[in-house]
Amino acid sequence: MKRNIITLTIVLFTLLGCSSDEKPIDVFLNAPKGALLINTEIGNDNFIMTDLESEFSVEVRANDQEKGNFFDFVRVYISFKSNTSNGLNNRDEVLLRDIPRSEFYTGEFGRPRTLLNYSFQEALDAFGLTIGDVAPGDQFYIRPDMHLKDGRIIGYANRSPSIIADFCEYSPFYYQINVINPIQDFLYTGTYNYEVITSSSMEAVPPSGVTTIINGDHANQRRSNFLDFTVAGDFILPDIYQERGGVCRFGGGIVFWGPQETNFGLLDPLDDSVFEADFVIGYDGWTGGDLSGDPITVTYRFSKQ
Repeated sequence: MKRNIITLTIVLFTLLGCSSDEKPIDVFLNAPKGALLINTEIGNDNFIMTDLESEFSVEVRANDQEKGNFFDFVRVYISFKSNTSNGLNNRDEVLLRDIPRSEFYTGEFGRPRTLLNYSFQEALDAFGLTIGDVAPGDQFYIRPDMHLKDGRIIGYANRSPSIIADFCEYSPFYYQINVINPIQDFLYTGTYNYEVITSSSMEAVPPSGVTTIINGDHANQRRSNFLDFTVAGDFILPDIYQERGGVCRFGGGIVFWGPQETNFGLLDPLDDSVFEADFVIGYDGWTGGDLSGDPITVTYRFSKQ
């Protein structure tokens, strides 16, 4: 398994390159001393169909050149991706709320912190949706922007891998929330053989291997040293920004894995003996630190041992 991951990383670096992408957030703000919202504690990232009070939550720390005094407020947006309607019921991004600096509290290291937490009902209300408009497998996305006192906006538009990766700054400015019906903890856990079924670049991915899948911290989350995902209805939904290799400075060589746009695996919610997972290597366009290489789509079949 370890050899497969190392091989994959080397092949990807050769295929996709690892040139630096010096985003404004890195250069002009001299990150990590610039303005960032750094994840400090990730809570639940699922909405449960039968519980409109179920919440998404993540604690973030504001980090800037003046110990959190350089930003004015954080503006939070939300969008909706209706996978179960093939995108027909998608909703464009809307403003969810503004969080003024006064609502942040002083935490560890003397830096201001706040909790981004929103209920399933709040997410529906943002679009005027009802519970009948969503189904397990649909997704909401949260996007916060930092508005600085000098008028600049720091967020999704000026990030780079060195900001996003959890072994670097862990400041993605973007969060995925899956709509689920909880399954039993023993399902989709254990030792699995995996083999590649299809790929847009067969030579860039390991043909087969073995991995152990365990439960995550919350319902339906599954973790392994190969792929992290959530079981949502009839879908396997990979986590966003799963990084492979690279270095922190300007994000050189970091390759992100994540979900594809329209393919979401193949499974039986009550039978975990075999399932298929679709994902993309080069999620959000980050294919080795720049945008010069094409993302690679891949489908793996997992068979329980």
